[in-house]
Amino acid sequence: THEGAGVGRLEGTVVFVEGALPGENVEVVLEKVKKKYATGRLDKIVTPSTSRVDPACSLYETCGGCQLQHLDYAKQLEAKTQRVGETLKRIGKLEDFVLKPIISMQNPWHYRNKAQLHAGLYEGKVRLGYYKPGSWDLVPISDCRLLPQDFSPVIRKLEELLNAAFIKAYDRRSKQGYLKHVVIKKSFASGEIMVVFVTSNKLTEKLSNIACQLREEFPSIVSVIHSVNASDKTNLGTNFTLIKGKNTIREKLEGITFSISAPAFFQVNVKQMEVLYQQSVNFASLKGTETVIDLYCGTGTISLFLAKQAGYVHGIEEIEMAVEDARLNAQLNRITNVEFHAGKVEIVLPELLEKCVRADVIVLDPPRQGCERKVLEAAVAMNPRRMVYVSCDPATLARDLGILQEQGYKTLEVQPVDMFPQTSHVECVVLMSRVEK
Repeated sequence: THEGAGVGRLEGTVVFVEGALPGENVEVVLEKVKKKYATGRLDKIVTPSTSRVDPACSLYETCGGCQLQHLDYAKQLEAKTQRVGETLKRIGKLEDFVLKPIISMQNPWHYRNKAQLHAGLYEGKVRLGYYKPGSWDLVPISDCRLLPQDFSPVIRKLEELLNAAFIKAYDRRSKQGYLKHVVIKKSFASGEIMVVFVTSNKLTEKLSNIACQLREEFPSIVSVIHSVNASDKTNLGTNFTLIKGKNTIREKLEGITFSISAPAFFQVNVKQMEVLYQQSVNFASLKGTETVIDLYCGTGTISLFLAKQAGYVHGIEEIEMAVEDARLNAQLNRITNVEFHAGKVEIVLPELLEKCVRADVIVLDPPRQGCERKVLEAAVAMNPRRMVYVSCDPATLARDLGILQEQGYKTLEVQPVDMFPQTSHVECVVLMSRVEK
């Protein structure tokens, strides 16, 4: 399945089994039986798949962060490519497009530049980690195979300092406690690390002291930030206070420097991010004179990549703080042929059209839920000769490509990129061309 579970049949009923692989003969304990399907727990592998491997991480079966560590990496890539093709045909009703082999990673480990760790009480001590899937039960993470190796000593030291200072972890069930999350970010270019403490209440002297001790122990930690989050809906709050160091860390891609603040969205896999964005530029096929509009531009990463080869780029993003970062990144790199607009895409895009802005190319990079129909209609109204769609969810991608096909844009090429090895997630870059009537 798209979540990485094995699919079998028992007397005609579809059974979903986490940890099972295609071609295996398994014994399963049925846990939930519905009218049309059932879910089961893998009890015994009678005949294993030739593609089955031993998971590299001892916490693989409990933490829920990965879904495919038990599947050989080459087979992970095949499965993801196949899933993309089948989804586009089934949901989008698309035919006659070129599906390229997925772009893999040479080393599919330790690629994440960011960890979002929950704080919780575990065996009487404050620990940092992930929640077990579907629960508030903490799985302490001292060594994750997807995170940079220099995160492990930072996490262990943090836990030591938190317990020594008697910092209380926030409990999701009782809604009591102080420390909710710790977010750690790293620049792979400079080695700079940022630590963000997210708490239920204001900054305390104890936490400030921990920040000082942490920076003394690890010189690579150049930024320690505090954020208050009174809600359980998100990991970060809305206000950010600098405790120690500087407000941002800097990453560099393809000669472009990006300033990354605590709340800024930045792809977690920098190496594959370069691949993804370069593919977007290639599909845009720019000659140096075109006007490009980048929808959902975030902090301006794709926009700045495009600006190196376009005549002029307009980036549109709803989150104002991200737009501020985008403008700062443009200034930082002395890129002047780009302009960023804060607001909803479906509002700003028609406004640009009224101002006689015409797009030769439109790039769409929406969140996981894809684009609303009115966004797609506004993009079509611009009448660009081609569109490039960057997606992190094949299902919403297929739906949107189907709508754009109805509006006169044919899907030509689909390039999957493995941004998240060992997980079921897959990114795609899609080239669409206007059908001339």
